[in-house]
Amino acid sequence: MQDEYSDQTAPVEEMPGYVGHVFDEFVVFEEGLKPLVGFDFSRYGRLADEIGLPTRLIEIDFGHGAQAIEFEAYSINEIIASLPFVDAIYDCPPNQGPACGAGHIFVLDEGHNLAEVAAAAKILRSALDADLASLENDDGELSR
Repeated sequence: MQDEYSDQTAPVEEMPGYVGHVFDEFVVFEEGLKPLVGFDFSRYGRLADEIGLPTRLIEIDFGHGAQAIEFEAYSINEIIASLPFVDAIYDCPPNQGPACGAGHIFVLDEGHNLAEVAAAAKILRSALDADLASLENDDGELSR
């Protein structure tokens, strides 16, 4: 779901199903996305870009068979949106001036719960850690 969210009535944290957000590189992961806390998204994106492979393709089994997910390494919203049961909603408040920013709000799909998302986030974190390690190895190979 790539709907725009209007923040005219309540803070994003009060949005039904809210599990986190990213706004101008400021990331908040609430319950459900906690397994992703501490992952170095900046380093991940930078290393992928340095070796010329910013588009990442990773095979992950979220419990229903392995599937390939593809995203830009520097795009936190794309990475989080690859989780089953989570949508990344584009948030760009209206009537902003030229120096204002935008971001994404992460919400649970209807009918799913935090335990399901946390389990999937843990699997994603493991895959991201492995991919980051491979990028670090590739970077080391390039610098020799």
